Amino acid sequence: LYDAFTQVHQTNWTDFHGNAYFLPWHRWFVWVHSEAMASECGYTGPTPYWNYSMDYKNPFASPIFSTDETGFGSHGRQKLNVSGLVGFKVDNGPFANLKVNLPIPHYLMRNFSAWKDIDKTGEWGYALGEAFSPKEVARALSAKKFIDLEAIIDGYNVTNFMGLHNGPHFFNSGDWLGPAWLNGTSWFPQGSTAPNDPIFWNHHAYIDNIFWTWQQKPGKQWLFNGNTVFWNQTDDSARPTDLLPFYGLGPNPPVALALKTENWPLCYTY
Repeated sequence: LYDAFTQVHQTNWTDFHGNAYFLPWHRWFVWVHSEAMASECGYTGPTPYWNYSMDYKNPFASPIFSTDETGFGSHGRQKLNVSGLVGFKVDNGPFANLKVNLPIPHYLMRNFSAWKDIDKTGEWGYALGEAFSPKEVARALSAKKFIDLEAIIDGYNVTNFMGLHNGPHFFNSGDWLGPAWLNGTSWFPQGSTAPNDPIFWNHHAYIDNIFWTWQQKPGKQWLFNGNTVFWNQTDDSARPTDLLPFYGLGPNPPVALALKTENWPLCYTY
């Protein structure tokens, strides 16, 4: 079942990234994961989110990367290259020596120095933190239209698509980075392995929290518009009746069903 989430996320991943479906699709995805945690693992707590804007000056000092039972571990010490998959084996914390299976069986990998290759001029600060600073969160929350919110979160019209969503993906090279990690391998560009890393869920729960906070503003709750085609900003054909694809992980819900978390079947709030 763990692998099923990664498999769904990498199936035709451009259908729900870089377009209007990104926010409602990932909201539903995180919720399905929380339902699986409850039904399959007996977990009865909330879905925790990581407000990484609080850690933007030094993300790696965040308690989330601590090696005790409350953290997710760091990037480890042993450098690995598994058929072109390069990174450091996570060998500490609760997920030490975790083996994942996509695109091939390997130890969970991270690399917390990779951001230096992405931002050689230092434009985005230490570990790309300026991409997800409180200032950027405030800018997202000031968006007038839904697609404006999506554009800020996903880094439309920004070099390397840097933004509130991609910044945390990009400061790490390894499973959590997603498609770019597979560049130069036979799995690129189809693969998107980010859910292999358990921190994916805390990351995306915070993106959902930003989305939810924006929706609490007057007149924003049911707003939805934008592009259906990957990175095509001339398109504005997305509609609330469009179906979100989940490739057998569950039903394909209409966007409208994911626009209010307090309504059935999501039934949660922040």
